Amino acid sequence: MTASNYTPSPVLGEVIVDQLIRLRVRDAVISPGSRNAPLTMALWRAASRGEIRLHTRIDERSAAFLALGIAKATGLPAPVICTSGSAAANFYPALLEAHHGGYPLVAITADRPARLWESGANQTTTQVGMFAGAGVKSLNLAANGSEIGEVTRWREAIANEITLVRPAHINVEFDEPLVGSLDWVENIDQEVAIPSSPKVHVKKLAKYHQKGVIIVGHDAGGVEYESILKFSQATGWPILSENPLMGADLIPHASLILADGERRKTLCPEIVMTIGRLTLSRAINAFVNSGAYQVAVDPRIAVVDTKRSADEIHFALPELAGQVTPDPTWRHHFEEFAHRISKKLPALLTQWSESSAIRTVTHKIPNESTLFVSSSRPIRDIEAFSVNRLGVEVLANRGLAGIDGNISTAMGIALCRGRTYAIVGDLAFLHDVNGLLLGGDEQRPNLTVIVISNDGGGIFSTLPQSDAPGFEKIFGTPHGRDIVKISEAYGINAISVRTLDALTSQLARGTNGIRVIVCEMPDRQSNAQLLKRITESLALL
Repeated sequence: MTASNYTPSPVLGEVIVDQLIRLRVRDAVISPGSRNAPLTMALWRAASRGEIRLHTRIDERSAAFLALGIAKATGLPAPVICTSGSAAANFYPALLEAHHGGYPLVAITADRPARLWESGANQTTTQVGMFAGAGVKSLNLAANGSEIGEVTRWREAIANEITLVRPAHINVEFDEPLVGSLDWVENIDQEVAIPSSPKVHVKKLAKYHQKGVIIVGHDAGGVEYESILKFSQATGWPILSENPLMGADLIPHASLILADGERRKTLCPEIVMTIGRLTLSRAINAFVNSGAYQVAVDPRIAVVDTKRSADEIHFALPELAGQVTPDPTWRHHFEEFAHRISKKLPALLTQWSESSAIRTVTHKIPNESTLFVSSSRPIRDIEAFSVNRLGVEVLANRGLAGIDGNISTAMGIALCRGRTYAIVGDLAFLHDVNGLLLGGDEQRPNLTVIVISNDGGGIFSTLPQSDAPGFEKIFGTPHGRDIVKISEAYGINAISVRTLDALTSQLARGTNGIRVIVCEMPDRQSNAQLLKRITESLALL
């Protein structure tokens, strides 16, 4: 091989992309740059051959959350690629969410060769280990054409780094020239063994009592609902969930039932099994703590939440140690309270409000839909006010429950689903408005974004600091922006609604491309007062 066609950087880019495809990667997200050219050009070639779908976003933070949405929807590794320097740092929030949620987001950061590190070279900073705070180790790759077995080493390193249950970081040193021949002294098309995922050991439940309760966090820790339902039927333990759209056999309105201290005492269990993390309701957490014996089920306890405590810790849903005899009357107590609340709620939610709008959305969207829910108030209103139903898949960023990257995450999910909806607050919308910035040739999925717009951070009006001095400046943060006009500036069709009938009519139009429905709400304080009145009224049941 002559020196004229000896260009290891393009070869390294080609090998990385080919190995990603062998690891079942089917979508990749790129942000434009020069140093990552060997990767982006290899991805373009793979996309041209129909081996991968390629998505481009100019904002690296939005790009990373888009890839996170893809990983959530597919369960497959989703790479996001950027150039060197500050571009890489913008991946951090999405990697944090992926780490705490347990999703295979793969950050691939282009870098300058090591001889230029700490030399003052342009767009050069310490990238190896930069995501350690997110629990993500760095694999550093560099081309060295003098070594035999280089391609095999690259492939094996990538295969060992990427799994289906956690994020990864691959930092790649690309030396000049970045563009050139793909000739190489070795065969690029080598096969390497792909490590198998470790099997989770299923243990037996050490203790059983008839008065047990199953409480499921929003993402259920990855445990399938069908398995939870079978366990519930075998034990006689009712299921309460932060996501009432998980199934029709749940006890609805869990946070409203347990908001009353007297009801918590009446329903006090001997055993509480939590599946996943509980992140929404102080009342539910108080109920969990009232249980005499606690069982935690979540595979993330092994690697992320290692200090989580309970009387029993399980990384998978446990098996029963033997035959048990459920108490048929135990579940009835929960069903009776749920029935009383379900009967009274409609009369409390006849007026236009955040709660009634969200209840309408979750009731009216069609079966076979996917719903993404942003953090803060929307996800809590779904937990409290939505009616149990089947046919809707619900996803959310509950790893760290931030409002960043929500539109981009929903966009990534929609790219892998048919009919997709997202409910976000106005601050979450504005925080990730660049998630709407698509190039002219980018795929536009069927995504309807419903914005609960109350001109600021509505959740703070429901918290103890609601009467703090300077509240509007430091908590309420009104923005005074027209979200319809902002959406239209990004080339997205948008409309505002102010009644339940108007919202229902817009939802009935279905999804064709990207749409934004802005639910213009009364002031935040009146919504907080409504929530208080509802809670007080239901406490009398």
